[in-house]
Amino acid sequence: MVSKYDHILTGLLTAFIVSTLGYFLLKEVAGWITESASRPIFFQERTLALIALCLNLIPMNIFRRAYRNKSLRGLVLGTMVLAGVWFFKFGKELLG
Repeated sequence: MVSKYDHILTGLLTAFIVSTLGYFLLKEVAGWITESASRPIFFQERTLALIALCLNLIPMNIFRRAYRNKSLRGLVLGTMVLAGVWFFKFGKELLG
């Protein structure tokens, strides 16, 4: 049965929302860990952003199992756009 919410826009919105919320949640958790540790711990922004991008694997698997192919296509497209932005921002730093 095909869901009425199976649209590319649903996948795009999911990609951006999950990554954005994941990034800010990871940033907050990193702050809590830094405060609770007895020594300073620094989490790089590019690592937190990359982990936030990887959080899109969870809704990808959910869309795949529910046969929401259009939403999955939008999610992958949104993730690729965000990965391109990530590489554009941090690529020079990584490649020297």
